[in-house]
Amino acid sequence: MNSFQPPEDKLFNKTIPTDSPYKVLVVEDEFVVANDLKLALTEVGYSVLGIANSVARAEDLMKQQKPDIVLLDIYLKGEKTGIDLAKQLEEDNIPFIYISANDNRGVLEEVKATKPSGYIVKPFRDQDLLTTVEIARYKHEHSCEKKLREEKALQIALSDALSTNEDWGARLLKVTKLIQQYIPFDLFVIQYKKQKSIQNYIFYRTGFDEYQTIDLNDLAKLTNISLEKLQEVQSEDFETRPKNFDLNDVESLRKKNKFVQILAKAYRLESLLFFPMKMLSKDRLHLSFYSRKPDTYLFSHQDLLVRLEQPMMLTLDRVLAHEQIAKLSEQLQLEKTYLQEEVKTTANFEEIIGTSQLLLEVFDQVSQVAPTEANVLILGESGTGKELFARAIHNLSSRKDKILVKINCAALPASLIESELFGHEKGAFTGAIDKRVGKFELANEGTIFLDEIGEMPLELQAKLLRVLQEKEIERVGGNQPIKTDVRVIAATNRNLEKEVNEDRFRMDLYFRLSTFPIALPPLRERKVDIPQLAAFFAQRAARKIGRPFLGISQNSLQQLVEYSWPGNIRELENVIEQAVILNRDEKPIELGRSLNNNLFSVDSYTAPTGNKISAQKKEVDCQPKNLKEVKQIQQETERDYILSILRQTNGRIRGSGGAAELLNLKPSTLEYRIEKLGIRKVITS
Repeated sequence: MNSFQPPEDKLFNKTIPTDSPYKVLVVEDEFVVANDLKLALTEVGYSVLGIANSVARAEDLMKQQKPDIVLLDIYLKGEKTGIDLAKQLEEDNIPFIYISANDNRGVLEEVKATKPSGYIVKPFRDQDLLTTVEIARYKHEHSCEKKLREEKALQIALSDALSTNEDWGARLLKVTKLIQQYIPFDLFVIQYKKQKSIQNYIFYRTGFDEYQTIDLNDLAKLTNISLEKLQEVQSEDFETRPKNFDLNDVESLRKKNKFVQILAKAYRLESLLFFPMKMLSKDRLHLSFYSRKPDTYLFSHQDLLVRLEQPMMLTLDRVLAHEQIAKLSEQLQLEKTYLQEEVKTTANFEEIIGTSQLLLEVFDQVSQVAPTEANVLILGESGTGKELFARAIHNLSSRKDKILVKINCAALPASLIESELFGHEKGAFTGAIDKRVGKFELANEGTIFLDEIGEMPLELQAKLLRVLQEKEIERVGGNQPIKTDVRVIAATNRNLEKEVNEDRFRMDLYFRLSTFPIALPPLRERKVDIPQLAAFFAQRAARKIGRPFLGISQNSLQQLVEYSWPGNIRELENVIEQAVILNRDEKPIELGRSLNNNLFSVDSYTAPTGNKISAQKKEVDCQPKNLKEVKQIQQETERDYILSILRQTNGRIRGSGGAAELLNLKPSTLEYRIEKLGIRKVITS
């Protein structure tokens, strides 16, 4: 073969400016042949970018300007052949035509494998050359149009797949199947990081259009590595992944990234295409394609991902934003519904009243713990205002602008507490006709108040402990953990240490809840606060019924201070409200009846915790003399009847077999009657 190096200012090594839309690069080391090619092409209007006599020179010229087509000799000056350059041209989607006198069968097989756009045998006629170039040009242009149409269709299909209402696993499986047609893989990993949590979607190809979805639990079993260790490794390695794409360098990435190392070993992977996608939000998305064959991935695969990145990210950001808006809207609606119900059952007083030393010590404890994230356990007898102090802790915390959700563990049957706390999926059990969001989800980023925690069944205690430890819940009937950020305040009138010793309460849960215990003093230990509390309740009761408040008589105050108050502040409020109703004269309030025979005293009925009751119906000293006495007897009779029903249902109002059902009343109506008749303790003790 005649090979030589022409002078610098001659035909070789000279880049020719072009104003033609179609540019040709000639790669030929025979001067005469190269010159003939150039003359034939320029005569009909093609622009020749340059002539190269080696692969190295051709690469230099292509860096200056990309050709539309390359005329390529097979054997060239230097170590690399035209076949070596053809592989790069195919990768860059540049059509090429071989020009060679070689008809060796083995060489022709190699040539065919590189998918040329044509083949011209030396010597050739100009007409043969121009016809071959025109055919190659036509085929390539139509091939590009086809690829553009296919890519556009792929973009639309990917957007449609991401925008469905299915769960994310199903959506991303559709994405996987679509991408598989353009980028081959044996294992495809999608990692999405939002704030501190990383979500994995791993798809292992088991057939032509069949995939196995793998989670970290499956990987832990396959590799004999603990789930906790895998999560730790993944979290650490996510931050070390390169910011740009990584092509086929699985060995290098194995050394840096333990998670890649684990995957590669488990599934015998040899090549990798890693592609981090740039989202508009601060979230991060990584795509990793793995193949069992070496050098599977080409720059054309990476270029395709670059072109798909913007439309995919726009769709994904839009879908995620829409879902976030829908989630916030649902959360606001749930909070609105909850707060509307809360207004009906609001606490018996709006602010904490008192200046006794014991109360001031509690105030100091509240002010210390409120700004922290510590769990709080409020201890105290029924009626001491545990819910009120829980509200105070919430209102003084950084979560004050979020919701405070309360749940009374004693007022719900064991079968419903789990659903109430954690929610349930549609069809999780008989009667679950729709999905329900639990109280922990509702309280996300806020506070949950678990009143009467000592009444919670042991099996539920274990699930609550897991929520406190893992900061995630699972709905009844669900299989996906849901992250939740909730501060827990619990309260009880039981001696939990005794309950632990008698195996009725879990020790580990007790210690988890009692990070900061606060003991509320009973009213009999803070008698100095009784006059102030009584005045507050009397003013409010008088305002509700439209009467003036002229103070409380000294005799009545003396009785209030000397009484033992087994029902604490709630009992005091009921006594004062009764006195305000009975005192019609414009003078300081008198109690109207002996406290030891008080209609609202806790000694007069049984609460679920076992207080004493006289089961006998109250006797009337004489026949009623007026409408007022008749009404009073009616109220006492109604009160006793409701109490008897509540005893049958262990204080439960709502649900099947509850007091409301037995009385054929709406639960809200029954709760209103209970409140008015002063027997609230039955369902709150």
